[in-house]
Amino acid sequence: MEKQITAKEVRKDMEYLVKLLHKEWERSGKTKAAVTVRLVDVPEIETRMAGVIADKQKHLENEELTFKQSMELSKNNFVLLRLVKKVKKAEEKTVKKGLDTEFSVELDKEEYKLFVDIVGIQEG
Repeated sequence: MEKQITAKEVRKDMEYLVKLLHKEWERSGKTKAAVTVRLVDVPEIETRMAGVIADKQKHLENEELTFKQSMELSKNNFVLLRLVKKVKKAEEKTVKKGLDTEFSVELDKEEYKLFVDIVGIQEG
């Protein structure tokens, strides 16, 4: 006799899968590029990143999302979180030293693409 999978078991398995995805998305990938940020530009960059976060929050609250859309948004949020943490950590380290007027941040492919989108870097 074939075992029937219950809705409760499916939900439990999906929750486990999402938990694994979140662990994977928390980790940065292989460094693709390094960006240099001037300390005087940090407030503007932080404002833009905060704006992206606010837009994503508004999107989450105001729209019915499919499972696929929800997973895509979740992944994008993890990339954004990694980017914000890297920029903030590098900024704090530079300010603490008190010697430099700029800092460099190593980013993976997804983080770099998002940084370019947020900051509006013209590649050349």
